[in-house]
Amino acid sequence: MANTFDASTIADIIASNEMLVLQERNTPLDKFATNFSSEAIAQTNNGNGARSTIQVDLASGASTTLTNPTNYEQGDSTLGAVTVPMSEYSQPFHITPAESGSGRRLEKLVMVNLYALQNKLDSVVKGLMTPANYGTAILDKDPNTVTTADIKTIISATGKFNQRNLVADATFWSQFAVTSDKNSLGVIDGAYGLDSFSLSTNWGDAGTNVNGFVGDTSAIAMASRLPTLTAELREELDFDTVELPNGMTVQICRWVSKQTRNTWHSFDVVFGASVGDATAGKVIEDGTA
Repeated sequence: MANTFDASTIADIIASNEMLVLQERNTPLDKFATNFSSEAIAQTNNGNGARSTIQVDLASGASTTLTNPTNYEQGDSTLGAVTVPMSEYSQPFHITPAESGSGRRLEKLVMVNLYALQNKLDSVVKGLMTPANYGTAILDKDPNTVTTADIKTIISATGKFNQRNLVADATFWSQFAVTSDKNSLGVIDGAYGLDSFSLSTNWGDAGTNVNGFVGDTSAIAMASRLPTLTAELREELDFDTVELPNGMTVQICRWVSKQTRNTWHSFDVVFGASVGDATAGKVIEDGTA
């Protein structure tokens, strides 16, 4: 008798593999902004309505500091909001009855499709990383030639940032990852005076010649929610959730096609990103312009 795999099994597979497959390829979204939730967001059948936009708070100004006050109840802070367009992203895949008995085959399908979803979300964020959004590149240099002196330039030009989270392509990142210490390669948090230094390999959706980005947590306004499941769907679908290393929660659904008898799964999330504080982020270019 063939094995079957419910949504909880999928979550277990992801939990045991996520650190392997989700590190190093994509932008670590939680390093730049977080408004990720495991709560569901309302939606309509045509994809419009409540899920189409969400407001993400952006604190842009504090009240005036009082000196020798006689009235302590004065002063207003400024709390603005960034409109973030939300879209539902779904990554479906199926398993035939013949394949369902192989846990290893299921594992491969799970991870390759989770990769694909993560790559799509990464492309949404990368599309914001342009000089039009964040101004002239803070560094425009062949990534094969960057040195620690360039990190100093980046830090000097981002002095007001509360955090300096740098993400760069493999060539840029590799100049700093390989040293005489054989244990130095890996996640580089706190290195070179940066709060984080991460690798991301696909910059095709970013601005022309952009191969890196340094930002504070307010640089990009991001939000994610789970799609709503109606009572009827909850009866028909087997579902679970899993939290990814970047802090985002993804919904997992499973159902069986009555027509083909294939077992279908999907990873689903409602996600959006917009420019937050444009002064809190800077792009890096590869010197080819």
